[in-house]
Amino acid sequence: PHPLQEKYHHKPEAYMGPAGDFSDKTTYVVDYPGKQAEKTQSMRPRYDYSGGDVPFEGHPTYKDDYQAWQTEPTRPIKKDKMYAPSTVPMEGTTTNKIDYVPRDITKTKSCKPDNMAMVSSAPFDDLTNHKVDYIGHPLPEKFRRAQDQYRPSRDPFDDLTTVKKDYPGYNVPKVASFKPNNAGVRSDAPLDDATEFKDSYKSWDLPKHQQTKREAYVKPQGAMDSMTSHKKDYVPHQVQPARSMRPQNNASGNDAKFDDTTTFKTDYKPWEASHSIRGDPSRKEYQMPSAPFEGMPTYKAHYTEHALNPNKSYKPDNYIDANKAPFEGNSMYKTEYTPKQNELCPAVELPKHGYKFLETDRQGHQFYTK
Repeated sequence: PHPLQEKYHHKPEAYMGPAGDFSDKTTYVVDYPGKQAEKTQSMRPRYDYSGGDVPFEGHPTYKDDYQAWQTEPTRPIKKDKMYAPSTVPMEGTTTNKIDYVPRDITKTKSCKPDNMAMVSSAPFDDLTNHKVDYIGHPLPEKFRRAQDQYRPSRDPFDDLTTVKKDYPGYNVPKVASFKPNNAGVRSDAPLDDATEFKDSYKSWDLPKHQQTKREAYVKPQGAMDSMTSHKKDYVPHQVQPARSMRPQNNASGNDAKFDDTTTFKTDYKPWEASHSIRGDPSRKEYQMPSAPFEGMPTYKAHYTEHALNPNKSYKPDNYIDANKAPFEGNSMYKTEYTPKQNELCPAVELPKHGYKFLETDRQGHQFYTK
């Protein structure tokens, strides 16, 4: 074991407070002392209205200079004529109908010749050069090779492969890991939470902030007079609203029903028309046949199914003759390498021999004591 040395601990110097009391005066407080100044008064003259005891006559010059004259209302020059519908029935004829009489237009005869095909009465001659000159020769029967019948092998199936024959399995012990045990180092000593901030910077008591007291609200003496000069001088009078000079628009009072007939309804009346039948009228309707369906189409009747024989493959068999000799798994690594036993560090066995862990220095060295 190595000789143990005491770990270096930094001891902070004790805080020495300055002598005397703390003066919180600044240049602003010294140069600009607070002064209580009086409130500035307005230079505007104060206007105090005092209503006299004499009542207001309420007779302005406007009424003396501009007097109301009694004039007759102006009457409209337009004669008051009420609309009266005509008793004569409406003819419904217009200048367009009177001047332009519809006339039947005669269809002009077309001078274009009729596009009619010339149909011949002679029978159709369908003989061609191919039908006349070509002679059909019978084809010889196609050669078909007889298919060999499949014969299974009588030998048992050999499922051995080159891997199973050449590489037999060996029980080899697992190689031990040389990686050191990653066990955490624990200490039973309490955690020292003292920091430089806690030791050097201490909290100081600050003086309480002085608050200015406001003067209490004093209610003025006497009752409030809500009377204004407008209420005193201008008394409301009951005046009748002005009447409208617009004549009344009375209804005609005609209770006759509205005639909604028009020239379109009288001239163009709906006619009952029947739907036209589409298609050839001479064609008879389709009738279902009474005989049952045979179920044999021409495809099944003409094309008979024949069994096909698979062709024999001439591809060589991919078979490899396996060597029956035992596999030699020796290598230069197995023959020349000799395993060596690793020696453990003596510091690992110290806790078992009664040594206790003390501390770890800045370089990572661990120190034990007995």
